[in-house]
This record gives sequence, C-alpha cells and structure tokens, in this order.
Amino acid sequence: MKDLRDMGIVHESQILIIGGACSGLTAALTAKEADQSLDVLVTDMACASKGWAGKAARTAGLISFVGEGKDPEEFVQYNLKEIGFYLNDQHLLRDMAYNSRKIVEHLETWGVSIEREENGHFAVAQWPFPWVTGGIDPDMCKHMAKKAHEYGVRFEDYIEIVELLKDGERVIGACGFHVTDGSFHIFLADVTILACGTQNYDITPIWCGTGVSQSLAYKAGAEFRNCEFCGMGDFARIDEQGHMFYGMHGGAHIGHDHLYYNDENVSQKWCPGFHSSMDPNAANAWYQEYKQGHWPIKINMDKFNEQGGGGEFFHYHPEAFRRYMRHHAVGGYPFDHQVFDVVPGVISELGAIRVGHGMETTVPCLLAIGDCSGSGSARAGAVPAPPAKIHGTGLLNAVYMGTRGGESAAALVHTLSKLPLEKNVDESTLKRIKEATFAPLERESGISPRDIIHEVQEAMAPCDYVFVKSEGRMQEALDIVTDAASKLDQMKVYNYHDLVKCIEAEAMTLGGELFYRTSMMRKESRGFRLREDYSEMDDQNWMKWIIVKKGSDGEMVFRTEDVPLEQYDYKPEKDRK
Repeated sequence: MKDLRDMGIVHESQILIIGGACSGLTAALTAKEADQSLDVLVTDMACASKGWAGKAARTAGLISFVGEGKDPEEFVQYNLKEIGFYLNDQHLLRDMAYNSRKIVEHLETWGVSIEREENGHFAVAQWPFPWVTGGIDPDMCKHMAKKAHEYGVRFEDYIEIVELLKDGERVIGACGFHVTDGSFHIFLADVTILACGTQNYDITPIWCGTGVSQSLAYKAGAEFRNCEFCGMGDFARIDEQGHMFYGMHGGAHIGHDHLYYNDENVSQKWCPGFHSSMDPNAANAWYQEYKQGHWPIKINMDKFNEQGGGGEFFHYHPEAFRRYMRHHAVGGYPFDHQVFDVVPGVISELGAIRVGHGMETTVPCLLAIGDCSGSGSARAGAVPAPPAKIHGTGLLNAVYMGTRGGESAAALVHTLSKLPLEKNVDESTLKRIKEATFAPLERESGISPRDIIHEVQEAMAPCDYVFVKSEGRMQEALDIVTDAASKLDQMKVYNYHDLVKCIEAEAMTLGGELFYRTSMMRKESRGFRLREDYSEMDDQNWMKWIIVKKGSDGEMVFRTEDVPLEQYDYKPEKDRK
C-alpha cells in the first residue's frame, strides 16, 4: 500500500460507484438501505456530492411508468411488438414493468417530489398506450445526494476516471485524476459500479455524454451487446440567421406530427396516426422528403397550437407543456415562432455494456447501470435505451437499473467477504496508466483532442451514416473514425481540463468503431436501424444479438447469440419474415 501511496492518493471502500447522477445515487442509496454498514464511495467528474452531475438535472421533469390500474403485461407486449421487435430480454422487461410504479414511489422516501392529485394518486398523463407520464422534480438529484450524505455515502468530486484496475480477471477498483489540480487518485473496492452515462459524441447541447463508461468497460474486457441500435433520427431547427440548433428532441415532443412541405403534412403522409414519442418511420419520412428535393420542411406552430394549446402530445400532459414553455422563457426555444425550418439530425445513445438481471457485467466484480448499459441489458431491444419511443423513461431506466445494481452490489460484497481474497495491484501496470494519462501534457507539440472529436462527429452526426444506412456509407464513416483513432497518440494539451478531452476523444473513436462494425454485420432493417440495402426485417436470420469484446490481441472480437425465444412467453408472428 505504501508504494501505491507514492503514486497517488489512495481511497478504499467496499463499493465504488463511478458516476454520481440518477442511477449512481440510486445504487448508493439502495445499497445502504440493504446494509447501513456498507462503505460506499461515489466519484464523478462533476459535483455529485451536491446533485450537480449527469443528465437528470437537465430534464423536463417527466417520468413514465406502468400506472395504477394498467396491466404490466400490456406494457411488455407493446415494447416487444412496437419498439424492441423481439430482441428484448423479456424477463428483464417484465421485471421493470411489474416493479416500475413501486420504484417510482420509493423515490419520495429520498425527498424527491412527484406530482400528486388531491386524492393522493399520482397526477399523470393517461396515454392511449400502456403507460403513464407524471411530473417529477427536475432537481431530484439534489435531494438524493442530500439523503446519501445522511446515509453516510462518501463522495469524491471532480475526478476523471481513466481506467479500471484488475487483479487477474477481477476488477478491484479504478484510477483517475482530479480535473482542477491534476492529482492522481487510486480507488480500491470490492465491487465497482459503472454509472457514468452513454456515448453521445458531444453532439447535442443537452443530455450529452461522452462515453467514458464504454471505454472503461471495453478496456477491462467486458462484453457489449446491441451496439448497432445506438442511434436515432430526429431533427435540428434552423433560425432566421441560419444557425442550427441541434439535438433539442423537437421531433419527439413537438414537431413529430407537424412537419410540412408546403401544405402537406409529411409525417402523416409517411406514418399516419398518433405515435408514442419518437418514431423511426416518421423520422425516415423527413429524410426521404429531403432526398426527393422537398425542402425546406417546416414546423407549423399554428397547427401545433390548434390541438388544445400544445399539440396532441401536450393534450395528454398540460403540465409538460407548462414546463416546455418555461424552457422557452429561459432558453429561447421558439414557441412564439409560427413557422420555422428543420433539417434531419441524429441523436446517439451508445450504452451497450452487456449486463445480466443483477446488472453484472461479464467481468467479475464489475456492474454497470443506467444509460451506460441500457442497450446492453437488451431490455429495450432494437432501439436506443432508454427507449426513445416512450418519452420519460430515461429517469425510470436510471432508477430501475440503479435499484437492481445497488441490491446486487450489497449482496456481492457479503459473498466476497467470505472468500480469502486480496487486492493486488500490478504497480508496473499502474505506472503505465499514469504515464499514458499525462502524456499529452508532456509532449512538446501535437494536435488538439477537440480536433479529433470534431472529426469523429463528422462520422456520427449525418443521418445517412447513422440512421438510414448502407454498406458503402457506413464504410465511409468507419474510415473517418479509424483515421481519427490513428491520431490519438499525437494529442497535445496544456491543462487538466483539456486532458479530460483526451480521454473523451479516445472513448468517442471506440464508440464509433463499435457502432459501425456491428451495424455492418446486421444485414436487415429493424427498429431504429434502417438499411437501404437490406430494407426488410429478417427474423429467420437475425433474431440474434451481436456480441463484441476486446480480444487478447487487442482487436475486436465479434459473435452472435440467438435470442432465447424458447425461454420467453412471446414469439414473433409466424407469418413475419
């Protein structure tokens, strides 16, 4: 231990949680409720100790779940048939469905306010779908962090984790640096939980993650699943000055059914009817109209406002409309513009670390929860997780997976305590990690990590690369990503803040490669994944999960697994191809 302290500041705990936002705080609180004596440490690049971390603090304050009087089995069936297209883990999906309301109710014991009616029932939007959406305090993480302090959870803020530490095959902690003073930190733990979000390639201005969790798990040898489903079509709006406002989820919440070319509603032309939040076919409609030269396409806010002062979506949830109007007042969102132009866009959600029903990864003593493993859990199936087609499930996904992860971690700590295990850190490996981490500061010259990030974004933002695919275009995008990756050892920075960008640039090149290599393997169209060269869904050949991991030679290793339909209650229709 003395030698380790010569290399950095050492922290020890029974449970280490990397990521202190909604899922990480849920896991910490759940583990402490299982056993108050557990020593739980949460670390985050932001200020998790005050609840100022992650995406949850930037929500519209909506959470969806299976409501009172709703049949959870209908929720399972809808997800299978209309969203996940039977690539779901039906056991995990059912567990979430039957426990979602109870988990949401438990948030109130942590000081999180959820809107209720005078009779005590949740105030919710009653959708024509098998779930409801309620209002939840956007500052929920502040209350959860306060409760965590009361429970004795410890925090280390402003730490960028760069690599997991292993003893043989077992993860025994992690290491990283402080983003303001550059001090090197070594964390030793019995159980480590990844809870630090998805890979969004830093494209969108809100709800953005840079995928460090994916890089940490991959380098540790964890398996990934469903990487090819981690991108969804949306749109960006254009203002009068020609500026593009990207990734505001406008397609999901406002313009979804109100996009017009001249006087024709192109959303209803291609995909008629009312849809559950974002719909891949409607998004494809916008893209196909542009290909035909039908532009500009505009959102008509007059049509939007004619439907009950907030469109069909807000007809079901007037509180959501009030919250969105507040965003207009604060951030200038164009609710007072009667018509404005939009262009097709992409929002990525690569969170494909494979986990089981207890949120355990394929690496011993490593768990992954929340967005970072949402797709890898296979609960959502053929759609980015949390499923974009159910608006408001981001928070449900986080608290559900955090609850299961906290329970599993607490049980695993007790199991490990019965075994004669030590934590042996290979000092030469730790020295290598430390030197590689700070190398960009030591180089005399080089390129900025932001240049590499911008190059990756050129491959991960275009609709016709990510959302509507073809073999040739995907190869073009992959070439861009691999070219960016070839420059990682040339990065040069001058401060610790930009050193974080080096870690993120490496994670983004990895995420892009995972996405495109698995996307080229799956030769069909399914869910949010549309291929022009394989336009039909192919259950006969592709009722499979694609699994990828780092091989012993450092190269990616791919294989497929049949979805175990023989273990599940629901099967695809026999007449489907």
